[in-house]
Amino acid sequence: MSGLAKVIYNVYKNNIPTEYADMSGADRDEAIRKEIFKILGLESYSRKEFRQAWRQHKNEVYNLIEELCDQVMVDGEAIRDAFFNQFVETRNLALGDKNEFYVEGENELELVEFSGSHFDLRRTRIDVGQNFSVGVKNYGIKVYEYFERVMAGRCDFAKLVELIAVAINKKMAELARETMTVALANLPAVYNHNGSYNEDSIMQLIAHVEAATGEAPRLVGTKTAIRKLQGVVDTKWSDDMKSERNQNGFITTWNGYSCVELQQGHAKGNETFLLPDDTIYVLTGNDKPVKMVFEGDTEVKEISDGVTNADRTVEQVVTLKMGASVIYNKMLGVIKITA
Repeated sequence: MSGLAKVIYNVYKNNIPTEYADMSGADRDEAIRKEIFKILGLESYSRKEFRQAWRQHKNEVYNLIEELCDQVMVDGEAIRDAFFNQFVETRNLALGDKNEFYVEGENELELVEFSGSHFDLRRTRIDVGQNFSVGVKNYGIKVYEYFERVMAGRCDFAKLVELIAVAINKKMAELARETMTVALANLPAVYNHNGSYNEDSIMQLIAHVEAATGEAPRLVGTKTAIRKLQGVVDTKWSDDMKSERNQNGFITTWNGYSCVELQQGHAKGNETFLLPDDTIYVLTGNDKPVKMVFEGDTEVKEISDGVTNADRTVEQVVTLKMGASVIYNKMLGVIKITA
């Protein structure tokens, strides 16, 4: 990233650069604003001069936004999301990665791919390892802000970047979860429990996954979901098991299988949970089933010149290409406990 883009991104991430460390938040915003004034060839804000300068130099400002968006796709909040860490493998072609995923040739291969407005499910059998690529499509994230407010000091530039970053992270997370959800919905019935709690039925599902893969599965879900799986404290539990349940909220080994917590979180800006609290994923191996590809650099396009819109706003579309597929050759299961 360029020097100014790096400063703005670090401020957005609250990782304040040394030269700005002793400044207040307002002073940092003003320092950034002055740097943008330099790009626009201005010393200060006046309405007429700003509009003239914007027409001549707006693409240089958009270059900054593009750099910042590219960085969000590399290490934004979505990448550190608990679901991402457990289930999503990413490729960023702008960083030199290849749109290529290798899958060992075992059993039956499931491929669920998001393409346009629908999902495609393909099932095939392979005897040797095989490479697969992920289809991508264009996504547009529309953001607008009163462009004069930024330079007049009534809205900071970092806030505008934050709005775009939040939208990108949200889109990435939604695409990953939607792709995984559709893949799980297409599992054979013996690998899908959706209903009231029935330990025998659940144990049979886990046994099917173990038989299909030859490996002991791990049971992955939020703390609340794992507690639902384990039910009430059994009188046959040892004192150590009861103590572990009391300390951690669940026991880490249940009926011989390891239980792994997916850290719950809130959606950005509200108190909606990100992960389902009634679902347990039955997984084996270390491969991440969701494969996500970012094709290349983002691009900012202005779709209003500030005259067309009655409110005199500049409207921007951040366009990016990405796609997601579920590619796995080891059977998995899903347990959804509704009551």
